Amino acid sequence: MSRTFRCVPFTIAQDTAAHPEYRAVCVTGEEGDCGEMVRSGSPGWVEEWMRRHTQHTGHTRYCRTIDDYAVLEPPPECVGRPVIGQMGAARPAIPDSGGPAKCEGAEGDEGAEGSEGT
Repeated sequence: MSRTFRCVPFTIAQDTAAHPEYRAVCVTGEEGDCGEMVRSGSPGWVEEWMRRHTQHTGHTRYCRTIDDYAVLEPPPECVGRPVIGQMGAARPAIPDSGGPAKCEGAEGDEGAEGSEGT
């Protein structure tokens, strides 16, 4: 049995309801990492902390990360239509015009990803 996967061109966008978090950890040290860390909602404050930490300690190596939340937004023609994963949805949201879009190799390929046993 084979499955057909329909591709919906979702757009990935930053979730404006959640603010990103900027972080820096000092990873300089002779015997082990220093480990001092700062978290902030602003990249400017993290960079300023790194400058001050370098001035006080001479440490010059940091690991920086940015954590944010993303949302996938369906194309306008799919808004309001059920998608897989929503309660009671029987099929993915696909545009009505032009027929269903299919992912390459998803239908009829025995070894394709998404195929179930033969």
